[in-house]
Amino acid sequence: MTTSTQITATNLADLNVLKLYEHYQILERSMPLLTPESQVICKAELEQTVALRSDKIDRIYYALAIHEDAIERVKKEQDLLAAAKKHHESNINGLKGMLNWIRRSGVIKENKITGRNYEFVLVRKPTLTVTISSDIADWTEEERQKFCVIQEVTTTKQTVVRSMSGEILEEKIDPKIKTETLPNLDELRNAYQAGQAIPNGIKIVQDYSIRPKRLLTTKRLDSETPEYNGEFLLQD
Repeated sequence: MTTSTQITATNLADLNVLKLYEHYQILERSMPLLTPESQVICKAELEQTVALRSDKIDRIYYALAIHEDAIERVKKEQDLLAAAKKHHESNINGLKGMLNWIRRSGVIKENKITGRNYEFVLVRKPTLTVTISSDIADWTEEERQKFCVIQEVTTTKQTVVRSMSGEILEEKIDPKIKTETLPNLDELRNAYQAGQAIPNGIKIVQDYSIRPKRLLTTKRLDSETPEYNGEFLLQD
């Protein structure tokens, strides 16, 4: 059944983009076979098909834009979370540093820092903590010779090409060597403990592992205890 604007009975709104392209091609091929009156109606349906197809193509763009915007928001949120994590880590390090400083300063004689509800138990770390804020490249040649080591890491990539029966057709070994100059922490600690000079920008301290503990305090109620405890007992 045809209408004044559509020669086929197809519900154009139900077609996806691909089906609209196919429908357009079918109508276009049918045009020469139609009477002039039917061609007018067919042309109207072609225009409807193009209009619907264009709208649905635009919707693809809108959907892509929505998901791309969502990805950007996720990336920004990840950046914010990373910044927040870094901020809190910095504060944690600062607070732990303050507790370490209190212990090292000698104002307390034991390994506990006690508050009202919480207590921090500080356990001496087995090795001194070395913090380096200077660039090794800025050290003198003598300092580098004494306080640096060269780390050499060899990574070997082996490529084997076999036939389906297992015969080796090609074998290649490609070793890659990466060298890096690193501070010798043990030498720095030894020099520090011996009172020798160490490069600028190096801080060596005795740090402590910090273990928080919840204190369970009980308020004394002796003075408030009734003389006759029997008043709290159930009576028969």
